[in-house]
Amino acid sequence: MSIIKFISNFFQIQILSLFFLNQTFSQFDGKLNGEMIETGLHLNDLHLNWNPIKKKSDQHSLDIREFKFQFSNIKLDTWLENKNNTTKINLSGPEISLTNLILNSKVTSPDWITEEKIKRLEKRQSIPKKAISTILDAINLYRTDHGKLPASLNELAINQYLDLGIPPFNDYSWSYILKLPESLIAHSTQINPIPKSKSIYYDFDTNVFLVDPKIDSLYKVPNLDWNYLFQIQNISTFFSSKIDISINPNLNEFSLGMKRGKFKIINTSFKATPLSQLNNQTRIHLPELLLELNDLMLNGTLSDLPIIYGGKGKFRIRNFEIKIPEGLSQEPEIQNFLETLGIWNNSLMVRLAEIDISMINEFTGGVSLKFQTPFLKINIDGDFSFRQNGSIPSIVLHNTQVKINPIAFGVKKWIYNWEQMNGKTFPRQGAVIILNIEGPISDLIIHNF
Repeated sequence: MSIIKFISNFFQIQILSLFFLNQTFSQFDGKLNGEMIETGLHLNDLHLNWNPIKKKSDQHSLDIREFKFQFSNIKLDTWLENKNNTTKINLSGPEISLTNLILNSKVTSPDWITEEKIKRLEKRQSIPKKAISTILDAINLYRTDHGKLPASLNELAINQYLDLGIPPFNDYSWSYILKLPESLIAHSTQINPIPKSKSIYYDFDTNVFLVDPKIDSLYKVPNLDWNYLFQIQNISTFFSSKIDISINPNLNEFSLGMKRGKFKIINTSFKATPLSQLNNQTRIHLPELLLELNDLMLNGTLSDLPIIYGGKGKFRIRNFEIKIPEGLSQEPEIQNFLETLGIWNNSLMVRLAEIDISMINEFTGGVSLKFQTPFLKINIDGDFSFRQNGSIPSIVLHNTQVKINPIAFGVKKWIYNWEQMNGKTFPRQGAVIILNIEGPISDLIIHNF
């Protein structure tokens, strides 16, 4: 329902600017009419270069083939009567058009791929290292009391120097072995989400963790020459609105009717390439993003969120793709995630994400959502009611059906394992999971489950 919040925020900004105009024209005693065919800003073939003084090797450039920002067909009627100022405005706009934006940066900076690998490594090792630290404290106390080293972890537990039922020992994805007086070892178990995690060794003589030479090399993060490229082929907007504003000493009111509104972005892409290594290139590509608003009606005051009385809204993206760099895709968590989704080319794609909202009146409406990927499809259709009380609306779903179609084998297996672990089975029609839900967004009820 974030579209509703977006609509409110957008029009509050627009209404504030029109209130300013209205206050300006309110200085006239009587009635004022005005008309303007077109006004705005137009730029062609803009080119900018920037080289920061502190980093002279860095280079930045911005190119824009064409940029337009304009309003058209503006008609204004305003009159002052009994100290009340009333304004009616019809307009088309803002119309924004941007063609071929290219932002390019060549910078020398740390290898963020390696930094991310270090963060993930330290997170994976945080639980076993904390456990080993706790075991060491128990060993030292045991040796003080008994004058010898314990033979095993169980001996520490039996003599109540360790409680294996509390964190971090109740995380059974790791097991611990005492090989005293040489070392302590943490092994990943079969239930570890990343069973291929390397074992962790603690040298009891030197009192340090032994570091794999390959892992040690990660901490020597070099500075690399990066090439960042951000491109937008086209941005276009169009809004056709009718606005009524009434201002008096006690209350500032407005009403707005939008016949048609559209915001569209075509072919947006971002690329980050280190040292011209295309295999480690990060790439994000969004061929289409669309936001449409039609037959929108709302009114309100400056002090509160406006009340929406009707309208239709659509948000859609198509073929959104994220290419994960090879160096990062080999990280155990990410590799396991990609394998679960059946992805073998390091490319995560959303073929379609679409939300349609139709407001019947200020209390009720319908919603439809489509989410399609190569590994999962989700469709949601239903009705909703909500209260607009000057704050964030309280939304309640009614007669809403969710269809989940897992495509990738890994996703099917993950769902099956969840059902086995929780002792529940999702209702199905063939391979498609069918859920009937209702209730407040924060506390949904799933029927027959």
